[in-house]
Amino acid sequence: MKALQSIALGFGLLFATAANAQGVNVRADIPFPFVVDRQILPAGEYEFRPGAASYAILMIQSADGKKTTSSTTNACGGGDSAKNTELVFHHVGKRYFLSQILIQGYPEGRQLPKSRAEAEMELNQKTDNVVIFAEIAN
Repeated sequence: MKALQSIALGFGLLFATAANAQGVNVRADIPFPFVVDRQILPAGEYEFRPGAASYAILMIQSADGKKTTSSTTNACGGGDSAKNTELVFHHVGKRYFLSQILIQGYPEGRQLPKSRAEAEMELNQKTDNVVIFAEIAN
C-alpha cells in the first residue's frame, strides 16, 4: 500500500511540474517577421502565454498590444530539462515559422503544428532552425 502511495505521489508531482511549466509567460524580441498558423506577425517584442481556458492554447501578443494571435500546441520534449528559455523557428525560404517554445528548467515545452503552407514550402526549399533566446516574464 505504501509503495502505491509513493507511485501516486510521484505521478502527482510529475503532472504538477508539467502543468506549472505550461503556465509560464515568456517574452522575446523577434528580429524578423514570423508566421503563426496563417498570420504573419511583424518583427518586434512579444509575450507568449498559455490560454486562460487551456495550456494547449498559446496566446501571442506584441508589446504594444496591437498584434495578437493564438495557436493550438502539443507537448514536446519530456527528456532533460531545457537549459535555456528559447523560441525555435523553422526558417523556410524567406519565411520564419514559430515551431517550439522551451522553458529553462522544465523538461516539457510546447510545439505548434506545422501549417500547410510551411509543409508545402519545405518540399522545394532548404529548411533550418533558428533559435531566439527569451526570458521568463512572470
